[in-house]
Amino acid sequence: MSSHVASPPARRRPTKKDPSWLMLNYGIARWNDSAVADAKTVAESSTSTGQLLRVSLGLAAPPASSFFYYDWPGSATAGDEDSVTHGYVVAAHGDAVLLNVDHKLGGSSNFTDDSFVYKTSAAEPPSLSLLPYPAGKLQLDSRNTGLLRRGEDELLVVKLFLELGYRTDTATMWMHRLGSHEWEKKQVPIIVAEEVPREGLDSCTTVPVGDRFMCWVDYHSGLVVCDMAEESLKLRYVDLPMIPEDDFGCRPNNRDTWDMCAVGDSAVRFVSIDPRCCCGHSPSTSASPNSDELFVVTTWTLALTMEKPMVWVKENKLDCEELWALPGYEGLPRTLVEFPVLSSADPDVVCFIVREDGEDWKVEVDTRNKVVLSTAHWTDVPKEA
Repeated sequence: MSSHVASPPARRRPTKKDPSWLMLNYGIARWNDSAVADAKTVAESSTSTGQLLRVSLGLAAPPASSFFYYDWPGSATAGDEDSVTHGYVVAAHGDAVLLNVDHKLGGSSNFTDDSFVYKTSAAEPPSLSLLPYPAGKLQLDSRNTGLLRRGEDELLVVKLFLELGYRTDTATMWMHRLGSHEWEKKQVPIIVAEEVPREGLDSCTTVPVGDRFMCWVDYHSGLVVCDMAEESLKLRYVDLPMIPEDDFGCRPNNRDTWDMCAVGDSAVRFVSIDPRCCCGHSPSTSASPNSDELFVVTTWTLALTMEKPMVWVKENKLDCEELWALPGYEGLPRTLVEFPVLSSADPDVVCFIVREDGEDWKVEVDTRNKVVLSTAHWTDVPKEA
């Protein structure tokens, strides 16, 4: 399961149908019979092969997921058995979403991989812009590609290559400014203030912060930060909090128990779900035999800077027994919560998935005030548009 946090199309005040933030599902679904998920969210663009692509956004308030839908209007072969379309959300920032559509329509023997930026605004209808191919036709994926809105008029698509399994002092960055026809390639130095884990650096996801910072997060080591407003770009590495090494000197990579999001214009929030002993001791890498489902949720904040030392500050702590006793949690399983997603509207709010006997629920919790805000049955299958 994967979700991206984004702002919804600009409208007046948030409502259940029009929330202040969205959880975008990773996948893009096919419209049924050319139906539109929401007419106000429709946008169209031609692909690199000249085919017209139409997308729409089905809005849902968290903890439910919002879905993008696609269609090929005017195509007589899009519904053929040999026509294939794979679409997914790569990244999001504010009112902009980066989509990737890999398609092979009837009559074609090859797949075409296209990337688009979907944008909304209060003053104009939504738009869908086809990106030019990077040199070498680099694939844009959610692990190392992010969006960064630089003010009202500039939007950057940034892809960073970190050498998996190697300790290096530089990284290769590809950058595209929406509206231009080219990609820029740069070698960017990595400034390491702490010892990099022996596994080296990789990237699991990207987090845009404000209008200048971009973060690439490696959930088994740390994150690298770049101030995209600087003339001479550089990357700073920062370790993640409370991730002890195992007996072999390696760190876990529990992507299903961690998440990170932006806080304001120059900070990030990190959430971790960790096992705890039945006696209530602090989180550890191995729980006791009687505490398989006991856990604690902890959040930290990191103020971003390219010059001064960066230090994680612990914010909130929620024990599983506190969660299970909260009003609104009645009837839900007392099992381990997973796949946390931090709210971009309020970083104290976290959405979790809880499972039991083949049933899944999403739970939205204010971890500071310790309040269950909402619950819903969860599915990663969109409703028919």
